[in-house]
Amino acid sequence: MFQQRKNKRFNYIPRHLRDEKEEDDLKSQWDTVRSQGKHSGKRRISIIRLIVILGMIIALWFILTHYEKS
Repeated sequence: MFQQRKNKRFNYIPRHLRDEKEEDDLKSQWDTVRSQGKHSGKRRISIIRLIVILGMIIALWFILTHYEKS
C-alpha cells in the first residue's frame, strides 16, 4: 500500500574517468571546422558594407558642402 519510490539512476560518468578517445574525436572535429574558415566570408561582406557606407557619407558630405556655397 505505501510503496516508496526507488532512487533514479543516472548514467553519468565524470569527465576525468571518461575515455580519451571521445576528447580526441572532439578535438579533431573542432580542428576541421576551424580550418574551413566559414566566418571569413562574413567579415568580407561587412568590410564591403562599411566601404559602401563610407562612400555614401563622403558623397553626401560633398553634396552638402557645395549646397551651402551656391
